[in-house]
Amino acid sequence: MLMDPASSAQFDEPSIAVEGHIVTVSGAQGKTLQVVSLTGRLVAEYEIDAPVQRLELNLSKGCYILKVGKVVRKVSIR
Repeated sequence: MLMDPASSAQFDEPSIAVEGHIVTVSGAQGKTLQVVSLTGRLVAEYEIDAPVQRLELNLSKGCYILKVGKVVRKVSIR
C-alpha cells in the first residue's frame, strides 16, 4: 500500500520557513505561532490548526522573532 508522504509526515519539532510575507509552519498543529518584535513586544499570534500551515503576515518591513513551541527563529521581512 502506498502512503501519501504529506499525510503521513512525522515531525520531531516544528519548523518555520519564511519567504517574503508568507510563513510556512510544519509540525505544530494545536500550537500557537507568536510574532514578536526585537523590542520584545508581541505583534501577532496565530493558532496552527493543520500539520502544514501557510500564513500571510501583514507586517512592516523589519526583523521579527517567530516562536512556536520550543522553536525560535529570527526572520527579516522585506
